[in-house]
Parts: sequence; structure tokens; C-alpha cells
Amino acid sequence: MKKVKRNDIMNIGIISSIILAVIFDFVNVQYSDDITIQRFLSDIIPLLFSSFAVTLLIIRSELKIFKGCENLIYLIPCFIIAIDNFPFYSYFQGNMQIIHDRATDYLCFISYCLLVGFFEECVFRGVVFSFLANTFSNDKKGFLMTYVISSVVFGTVHLLNIFSGANPLATILQVGYSTLTGGLFAFAFIKTKNILFAALTHSIYNFCGLYFTSTQGLGSGVIFDFPTGLIMAIVSILVGGFVLYSVWKYPEEERNSLYQRLNVHQQA
Repeated sequence: MKKVKRNDIMNIGIISSIILAVIFDFVNVQYSDDITIQRFLSDIIPLLFSSFAVTLLIIRSELKIFKGCENLIYLIPCFIIAIDNFPFYSYFQGNMQIIHDRATDYLCFISYCLLVGFFEECVFRGVVFSFLANTFSNDKKGFLMTYVISSVVFGTVHLLNIFSGANPLATILQVGYSTLTGGLFAFAFIKTKNILFAALTHSIYNFCGLYFTSTQGLGSGVIFDFPTGLIMAIVSILVGGFVLYSVWKYPEEERNSLYQRLNVHQQA
């Protein structure tokens, strides 16, 4: 009875948080007279409610992915890719500049990156990955299907940006590299078995990539040019090869440990 009551309370919390997230996302609430602060808070507030909802969902589903960790050394290649998302060449060429440099601007930007990373990882590497793991067999084939499809779903969701006025060709490209980064974040998750490390990798990736953008970051200037793209491509190929090899060779005992955390009961 206590568990039923607990689940009912959590269900109410999940539904209420989702409703509030939708309301604050679509209703134009005036948080601040400062344009920059207003821009960030308009994203941060709905993300707070969304993150709370998905956290409750994970706890209710008894997924053990918020505590404990393993294989932290495997975060090194993940962090390399995340940091490589920073446009170093353009930066050292002096093509970019910081426009919003107040402490409050940085606080809002960092909070935004952390919340996006946390929310999206909980959804795609927590809920979606867990659902797929329970859908497919718990052998190597089922695991690989879960890994690939969860990454593809993450990339495909970015097609929704078209409805926000994004350029269709740019959006298709975004779907492609988001699928690849989804695989990277999934790698961080399956190796550490803690969603928080995947969220941290995701947050660093967003911070480095959005830092100089005018729409979501703190600056302006040339973000993507050929040298920057070449550097990113070389690093991505090298690290990507290592990640794919590691996923292919993912040990059975690690898969069993991960699936215990995800409450996967299906037999191979």
C-alpha cells in the first residue's frame, strides 16, 4: 500500500511538472527587463520542470542510474570530443568575441547547458535506452540494437527544429551529427553506468559549441569554418573509431551489470 501511495504521489508530481513545463514554455512570461537574462530564463524555467518530471519518472521506474560509477577513465575520449566542439581555430584567429560577460550571464548560460544535458540524457539515455533494452533481447545483438536505435532517435528528434524555423539542410546535418554525439553520450553512460556522467559530457559539449553563438550563447563571430571543421573531423574519426570498437567489444559482465541497473528482466 505504501508503494502504491508513493507511486500515486510521484505520478501527480510528474504530470504536474509536465503541465507547468508546457505552460512556461508557451506562455510569454516576463522574468527580467534584461534581454539576455530574459532569453536564458525563458529556456531555463521550462527545463527545470521538465528535468524534475523525468527525474521522478526514473525514480518511479526504479532505474538505478543516479549513483555509483565505473570505468571513469573512459570519460577521457568523451571529454576530448566535447572540448573539441569549441571552435579553437576561429577563436585564436580573433574572429569571435564575448558580448555578454557579466557574472549573471555566465551563471545563466552554464545553468542552461547543465539543464539541457541533464534533461536530454535522462530522456534518451535513461528512459528511451531503458525502454529499448527491455524491448530487445538482452544478448549482444539486442544491446547493439538498443545502442544504435537510441542514438538514432536522439538525432531524429532534432528534425523538430524545422518547425521552429530552422534551415532544413542545416537541420538534416544536425540530425546526422546529433546521432553521432548521441552514440558518444550513450558510450559515457554504458561505461560509467551513471547518467550524470553522460549529462556532464553533454553539458560540456553544449557549452563549448554554444559559447560564442548569439542565439544561445554569450558572443558572436565566425563559429564554423574549414580549419575548425577539419580539426573536429580528425578528432571525431579517431575517437569515434575507439568508441565504436569499445561498444562492439562491450563485455558481457558489464552488459549484465548495466541491465540490472535498468531492471531489464527479459531473457536472451
